[in-house]
Amino acid sequence: MGDATAHGVRLRFGTSALNHRSLRLLGSRLPRLTGGWMPWLEYATYALPERDPDTWVRLRPILSGVCGSDLALLTGRASAILSPFASFPAVLGHEVLARVESGPLTGQRVALDPLIGCIARGLPECSSCAAGLPGTCLRQADGELAPAPMIGFCADVPGGWSDAMLAHRSQLHAVPESISDAEAVLVEPLSVAMHAVLQEVPRAAERVLVIGGGTVGLCTVAALQMTDPTIDVTMVARHPAQARLAERLGAARVLRDRGPALLDAAGAVVGARSFRSIYGEPVLAGGFEHVYDAVGSADSLTAAIGLAAPRARVTLLGGPGRLREMDWTLVWTRELRLAGTYVYGNEPSLAGSPHTFDHVMGLLAARPGLPIGELVTHRFALGDWRRAMSAAMSRARSGALKIVFALDEADR
Repeated sequence: MGDATAHGVRLRFGTSALNHRSLRLLGSRLPRLTGGWMPWLEYATYALPERDPDTWVRLRPILSGVCGSDLALLTGRASAILSPFASFPAVLGHEVLARVESGPLTGQRVALDPLIGCIARGLPECSSCAAGLPGTCLRQADGELAPAPMIGFCADVPGGWSDAMLAHRSQLHAVPESISDAEAVLVEPLSVAMHAVLQEVPRAAERVLVIGGGTVGLCTVAALQMTDPTIDVTMVARHPAQARLAERLGAARVLRDRGPALLDAAGAVVGARSFRSIYGEPVLAGGFEHVYDAVGSADSLTAAIGLAAPRARVTLLGGPGRLREMDWTLVWTRELRLAGTYVYGNEPSLAGSPHTFDHVMGLLAARPGLPIGELVTHRFALGDWRRAMSAAMSRARSGALKIVFALDEADR
């Protein structure tokens, strides 16, 4: 592919011999003791692989986000159940705004759809890919590429934590000039949230609760308001900066209580009666018609179930893996509808079934006053990756919301 074999700097995971159990033991402890240093991350020079220039293009990342799934992998909190469908060592980074450096779109800013489906693998489309939903591709371990659900978790296709990468032409979505870089790098997480909202848009008079003030939670508030600004949204956030931005993005109110106090405070919003079990645990009669869990912990899922009204929809966006023992009684006694949503794709509920990325960018262009770009609070050069990891793992101290790697002269 010509200069596609040129060397460049990458931040690559998996170069050490640490196994999954060791990573679970050291993953979150060592970086906190060493200011973000992770010996399983390597900042070095690698060559880009050769790919067919008729279907693959070279990109230069402008901004690349640090996602919760990246941190879960780096700290050993990611479930091993999907390990057959990933390959390492891999250059991480799947939230990517880049500029095209080869092919017909040279010079164009693009948002990267990182999903590696049948088309990118050179295979006939499976049923999921044919439906425009490569996130649930049935052949993630087949074809000409190493196993992976998306760029950033694939040994054969480096991700955006780099100064150069490759992408299949089907993965590129042109960014309108009216959308800023900070907004554009958020198209991927915004699309995760929008895809969840579009599965069942709340109706008038239904009360909505979003648990979690991180990137996915704040993007969910934004997606709800971009879809229908009349939706009444209550947000549960931990930090003041999260609460302030949630209100500016359209949340009607923000609760910062935790544990039993949260159920009482949230229950009061919807007029639910509060009771106590024989062990003193709060339990509500009533709740929210839609609950989005954007955290994915045992505590957040317990709260989501406990705050859901009978026959409510509880949507899991926070990527829960293995959770400690939980009480599932309210799921069946309240006839709750638990739904998992994952990534994005063509949206059949919208006229013309547009891709989520294009739908989100159209809404962003139409809402220039929406302060979604303020989610990007911290920018680091690739070479400053230790400080980036430290900020990501100590958000209460750093005040970080979305952390991105920003390419600059120091990374060339």
